[in-house]
Amino acid sequence: INVTHHLNIMVYDAYHFIKHAEANPQCFGLNPKMLGKPCGAQKHCYDRVWMDDANLTTAMHYWMAQDITARLHLWHMQNSGGGADKYTLNNTRVREIELEMLETEPSNIETQFLLDALQRGHRTDGRGIYDYRTLKITGGSTSGLVTVQLGQTRVLARVSCTVTRPYPDRPTEGIVQFNAEMSSLCAPHVDHTMRSQEVTVTRMLERVLRQSRAIDTEALCIVAGHKVWTLRVDVHILDDAGNLVDAAAIAAICALRRFRRPDVTVDGETAVIHDVRDRNPVPLSIHHTPVCVSFAFFGAGELMVIDPSLLEEQARVSWFTVTLNAHKEVCALNKAGGVALTHEQIKRCVQVAVAKVEEINEKIQEAVNA
Repeated sequence: INVTHHLNIMVYDAYHFIKHAEANPQCFGLNPKMLGKPCGAQKHCYDRVWMDDANLTTAMHYWMAQDITARLHLWHMQNSGGGADKYTLNNTRVREIELEMLETEPSNIETQFLLDALQRGHRTDGRGIYDYRTLKITGGSTSGLVTVQLGQTRVLARVSCTVTRPYPDRPTEGIVQFNAEMSSLCAPHVDHTMRSQEVTVTRMLERVLRQSRAIDTEALCIVAGHKVWTLRVDVHILDDAGNLVDAAAIAAICALRRFRRPDVTVDGETAVIHDVRDRNPVPLSIHHTPVCVSFAFFGAGELMVIDPSLLEEQARVSWFTVTLNAHKEVCALNKAGGVALTHEQIKRCVQVAVAKVEEINEKIQEAVNA
């Protein structure tokens, strides 16, 4: 067993807990004046460090993390035969440990820190339980190209079309295909979960946009039984900071609403596709605009947040996605994970989603009209 590797893991966990605690000391009951003090300051903890008894556990974790880093630092110097310059817990070293570990799950300290914060009604990124991250939708220079940024999560969607033969059992309907791809640089954990994430996002897009019949596929028919339009929606995940499903769904529907296909003239079984320079392209016929709103559950299902971050996704035990349109109609419900949800929890999620969908639809409309 590589002892140094296990020490690096302990230092990594302790360092990141200290970083979270010092970033939001007031939220977690830590006295800012005591942060960063050496481990000897623990003797004053009961009367000066934490502000109330409810924050006892968090403060203990903080000082334990400080103690771990100090003791391991000293141990490493004594056993490496060098001074402090041989081993320092700086950002470069932490990044090396981070790349070495490539953890697919958060550490125990990070998970406990997250749960302690949620029990107090706080989140590690400073948001409230029902706060959605900032949503920014940017249209590209070409038709059907959209970039969506949800917090630090970035997704690019592009729509293209070709003329193909229809399916034999649906001769008068066009075809809509979805494909999600993740960049290998979008997140440190992507090598372990890339394929499963791509499949999850692709299936969710098919369920939300195709199975809800948001797109009028009959309007994509050119010559029944012979020629139809095939739409391909490619979703590229550029940065994964959590909640890919919501960001991908918003990007896909915005790209479809901004897309323009070439105009077609049909004479019998002959179809002439006009160049976009000769005739104005035609927008797609879209019945409604479905929007996904995702929730994550923790513990035994009693803790819930909306729009989970990457850390929250890794620590969740169950998740639930509600898909609604502007008419407040439920288009799809998707539940995954081992913890069951009660009727009251589902109703609360739908009620919260109704309010969020109204806000998101306004931004989608602004992006489409831009």
